[in-house]
Amino acid sequence: MPLILLTGYPSSGKSTRAREIAEEFRTRCPDRNVVLVSDSEFGIEKSVYRDAKSEKTARATLMSALKRHLSRETIVIVDGLNYIKGYRYQIFCEAKAEQTTYAVVHVGTPTEICKSWNLKRQGEDRTIWDDDLIDALIFRYEEPNGMNRWDSPLYTIVYTDNISVLFPGLYDSIIHAKPKPPNFATILKPAASSDYVYQLDRQAQEIVKLVTEAQNDGRTGLEMKFGGSGVKLILPMETVSSAQLQRLKRNFVSLHKVRQMDIARIRDAFVEFLNRNFQANE
Repeated sequence: MPLILLTGYPSSGKSTRAREIAEEFRTRCPDRNVVLVSDSEFGIEKSVYRDAKSEKTARATLMSALKRHLSRETIVIVDGLNYIKGYRYQIFCEAKAEQTTYAVVHVGTPTEICKSWNLKRQGEDRTIWDDDLIDALIFRYEEPNGMNRWDSPLYTIVYTDNISVLFPGLYDSIIHAKPKPPNFATILKPAASSDYVYQLDRQAQEIVKLVTEAQNDGRTGLEMKFGGSGVKLILPMETVSSAQLQRLKRNFVSLHKVRQMDIARIRDAFVEFLNRNFQANE
């Protein structure tokens, strides 16, 4: 499941470095599948980076691809600009959720060299970056910082360096390092049991029914106590409609399907929930 994220300026040599890293891993780890995920694989044109909406769609395409390829025996190398730190953070979270190793490779190439290499591609009948777009992307580039957990471990390779300078450390980080534990927020919660959901809905509905009956009898602005609950409900002075009560019940059930509680607490929790909402609307 290892994940390697490349980042750098346009035309900085990222794709060349990605291929070199892939070949090194194929040589050193013949039992592992090595996959390259890049713009060119999906026909993403350079012009998409002129438009925020198109760029967002392109990033979503790459994100879906890397998620699809993640497996225990696959090393995924993401080749792209990856210049937005928020996007790098998203990819970092995917690695943590999968409990896999992760590393960032920053391809450090000066602007003048990037532009020179870009022009050279024109003579090779390859699609090149427009000069103004290169300038715009370099201006927007958020350089990785190894102090940030989503940019760590960070390996910077200068454009004049051989891949052998970087690879030993990268190999150790990807193959030998212990994966970072997932955040609680990235761990999928077990689905609520059918009995829990049934009890949640049934007990809340019983209280809704009793509140409706009390209001129909003209009991507003009074305290109510329910069997199985030690919390008193304070009815508002104005009648709460059946539609409002049902909406509150649905909100409560939806909330506690995710944030599960002990079944014995359901009645108290729903009465407290109603009290808060009734007071907020007074």
